[in-house]
Amino acid sequence: MRQIHAALDHFHRGDFECAATLAAAACGMLPAIDSAALPASEALSARVETVAHWLAHGTILDRTGNSRREETIAIRTAEVRIAIHVAIKRFDTAFPEQKTPQMMSFKRAHRFCEDRGRIAKARHLPPP
Repeated sequence: MRQIHAALDHFHRGDFECAATLAAAACGMLPAIDSAALPASEALSARVETVAHWLAHGTILDRTGNSRREETIAIRTAEVRIAIHVAIKRFDTAFPEQKTPQMMSFKRAHRFCEDRGRIAKARHLPPP
């Protein structure tokens, strides 16, 4: 729950890298759910998985599964929204009695929201 709430806070501030990373971490901690339980628009796309993988490792996976280093990628707000929606859906499925105002508000506000083309450019920095 804390990771999702932090992801929401970062999303609203425009910290898309942090929001996507926290949403992906929350998904990783929650039980997996059948993708049929997710609406088609919220299914975790290959692009969202690519963004999450790059944020964690600084590499992207090609179609053969080989990893290659990329210094920068573009992160679209729609991709971050999808990652957060998936985390919330998994949380709702795992803990149906624990609805939080923050998650409910995000789902209402962004359910049919169109991406306005806002892109956050991220750069992976080497470890200290």
